[in-house]
Amino acid sequence: MMNKKEKSNVEKILDPEEYFEKSGVNNSIRDVISLLVENRPKDPIAFLSQYFASLVEDVSVIVKAQRLLCLTHHSRPAFSDNVISAYKLLRDKGFSGKVHNELLKGLCNGLPPVIAERLLEKLNCKELDAVPHQLFYNNVLTCLVGHDYKKHSELLYRELGSACDRGVCEALFQLLAEHTESSNKYELSSSLIARAISSASNYGQQYISGEEFVISALDTYVDMLQTPP
Repeated sequence: MMNKKEKSNVEKILDPEEYFEKSGVNNSIRDVISLLVENRPKDPIAFLSQYFASLVEDVSVIVKAQRLLCLTHHSRPAFSDNVISAYKLLRDKGFSGKVHNELLKGLCNGLPPVIAERLLEKLNCKELDAVPHQLFYNNVLTCLVGHDYKKHSELLYRELGSACDRGVCEALFQLLAEHTESSNKYELSSSLIARAISSASNYGQQYISGEEFVISALDTYVDMLQTPP
């Protein structure tokens, strides 16, 4: 009968393929390669690093779901598959309105607090309610699109430069609201800027800060959202 030392020696002489299979490394490598191909991140090394770190970190199922949802931009085809994976992960652990709300709160991190609060007021479910997949998808997408518009409005503020005063911005957001209502599309464009400058009545009177500009732009985005029944 082998003693502990002899058993240890036997384990050490496993060939590489047996070792990878026995340790579960093969499954992890297959999974991450599949995710890498589907999501095609701009920084694949950082993507791999974050993936393997998530395997050993002791984090909640909500954090794991958030990471799945943020693996790729929502405009990419792989995003829908990531939403399905996140939904299944949450459902298997007991998915309720309370969990849904906590997840959305995490996805709103990085938005101005006043905007995040308004957004969550519109999207939050009752704590004990079931959360259908389509509702989950729509609400996740709404939060992520909010981050896109935050970045876009920051760029637009810099583009405005010396024209970024309160009169122009008030005209711009009025035009934006009208455009959004008529087309059901939220679009901050250069053409709207030109129209705003030409229609501003008190141009050059008082400048607006970048933070205030972004919040006003995102307010218009939140206003266009329909509150679920």
